[in-house]
Amino acid sequence: MFRPRPLALLLGAVLVLAPWCVVAAPCAAGEITEPLPGGPPPTVGERLAFHGWWFSFPVGYGWIEVKEIVSLEGRQAFHIEAQGHTNELLSTFYPIHDVMHSYLDVETLKPLRFEKDQREGHYQAREIVTFDQQRALASYRSLVNQSTKEIALPQDFQDLISALYWFRMQPLHAGQPLLLNIYTDEKIFETRIHVQAPTMLELLKRGTFRCIVVEPKALFKGVLVKRGRIWAYLTADERRLPLLVKATTPWGSMSAVLDERSLWPDTQPPPSH
Repeated sequence: MFRPRPLALLLGAVLVLAPWCVVAAPCAAGEITEPLPGGPPPTVGERLAFHGWWFSFPVGYGWIEVKEIVSLEGRQAFHIEAQGHTNELLSTFYPIHDVMHSYLDVETLKPLRFEKDQREGHYQAREIVTFDQQRALASYRSLVNQSTKEIALPQDFQDLISALYWFRMQPLHAGQPLLLNIYTDEKIFETRIHVQAPTMLELLKRGTFRCIVVEPKALFKGVLVKRGRIWAYLTADERRLPLLVKATTPWGSMSAVLDERSLWPDTQPPPSH
């Protein structure tokens, strides 16, 4: 059975991730039903950093960054890196140090390669996955035990990291879900992303933002994967910044909030949006 681990829940999504009671409080807003246009493709240098919480306790931090454009097997590719780490206190009991790399074709915006170095407690995974678009196959190789595997791919898919950038580029209509196949953990999950009408979100020390709220629901071979619920609050503008991710999980309520530097990398923060 698919068992998403803490980093996957926090980043997922971004795709996209109980109650958030520490630094955020949604406030009432009338429904706005006009469609939202899609945003631009990934931008080299964009770095989105997060602070993670378990209930009301700080537990760690992470970031996702479009680092550069590289040449990969004759193709130009965005190199996107994501990291997640527990803080010093939690690392004493359950250390998490995860690093993932996604390589996204600059022209087609399809994944070419995915790398993962995942260390969570006693669990360890190190793998490299290459995506052959022409053969519709993913070639998986474990760097822990040298095992290999081929996984059949659908025509359109994204990996766990590139899915965030795919979603940010899609035009959205409240009430109309998006469908996306996501590769992770040697499987393809058919994912339905439910989109709610924009609302207002207040983040302490950051301001008030008009946001869209999305909830991804994944199926594997037609069966709904029930491992908690995930919601993400993204700004309702072309940046589609993931301000807040919330999740109910088997481990309790988890949240991640975007830091101030990621909101305003080059300017002083305004009082509200």
